[in-house]
Amino acid sequence: MTEKTDPQQDVPNELARKLSQWHQANPKATLTEIEEAVEAELAMVRRQLVEELAQEKIGEQKVPDCPQCGQQMVKNGQRKRKLKSKEGQTIQLNRQQWRCLNCGATFFPPG
Repeated sequence: MTEKTDPQQDVPNELARKLSQWHQANPKATLTEIEEAVEAELAMVRRQLVEELAQEKIGEQKVPDCPQCGQQMVKNGQRKRKLKSKEGQTIQLNRQQWRCLNCGATFFPPG
């Protein structure tokens, strides 16, 4: 029996490996340069984790009722949505669009 591994568990090791490689390539880096390199890597990891967790939440959404007529909606394809994180990074999510067969309204659940 194979055990599922969470890709997020590999994040600290991957981060340490990348920073070690950067430090080997930049042995005379100042403390400020080291801090900037660490911050840049952390920002990328932060963006990836936020995208993954938000996408999981979107995948767990239930079929909504139409906000206009109350009938149950059907899937109407996915659309990409770009959002800005509080750090100013662009986060891209695939969101499910819903359509009401009764009244024709379309809807993107919040998230």
